[in-house]
Amino acid sequence: MKLPLVPVLGLGAALGLSAFLRSVGFYDFTAREADGLGMLIQLVGDIYAVLLAFVIFVIWGQFTEVENCVMRECSSLDEISRLSRYLDADSHANIRRALTGYATHVIRSEWDALGDGRPDAQADPIFSKLLTSVVESVPRTDEQRLIQARLIDSAQKAGERRHERVSKSLTRIPPTLAALVKTIAALLLLLVFVYPFRQWSTGACGLVMVAALLFLANLVMVDTDNPLKGIWNVSSAPFGAIR
Repeated sequence: MKLPLVPVLGLGAALGLSAFLRSVGFYDFTAREADGLGMLIQLVGDIYAVLLAFVIFVIWGQFTEVENCVMRECSSLDEISRLSRYLDADSHANIRRALTGYATHVIRSEWDALGDGRPDAQADPIFSKLLTSVVESVPRTDEQRLIQARLIDSAQKAGERRHERVSKSLTRIPPTLAALVKTIAALLLLLVFVYPFRQWSTGACGLVMVAALLFLANLVMVDTDNPLKGIWNVSSAPFGAIR
């Protein structure tokens, strides 16, 4: 409830200013340029719609890529867990311990760090322990040697998929592009504000609707841009299922 407080107060101030400007005849002046203002509103609105659609398309693709990366990495980790059962008890216990430690660290620490836009310095060493536990497992039979070879291959895939997940989780929309979208939205709102509606109530309703729409569009853009934090985000549950 605290997040929309500033936009709501700003919108209330804009409505009050609109009433004041109408009382002093400002909209009588802008009424002379109603056709031009209408054309500008349509032009800027079209540009904003196209740009926003492009940004949301790219961001949503990035969002789903992070989700897919999580599933692929956890699939490799689950395969390591399953294959390790066919090794001797000590090797299996070491791999399971390292696997549980890594999955727990991802959920408790790395997930929040990536959500804040920074890599977790401790995650790589913990994952390296998992790789070490796989490589240092001692096969005692020919069957176990084949299992170890598959384990090493799965661990290598997990490492590649981990790198891809971290890289894509840290990717954000360029600040200049985000600033451009917000600037065009602000310009569109300004044009609606100065447009000479015949009745103040009609203008106020139009301003509120446009402001609400632009606020929601910006909220979706910002929230989806961070796949690990926000109102809707990628779940860490697949890592929890491994522990």
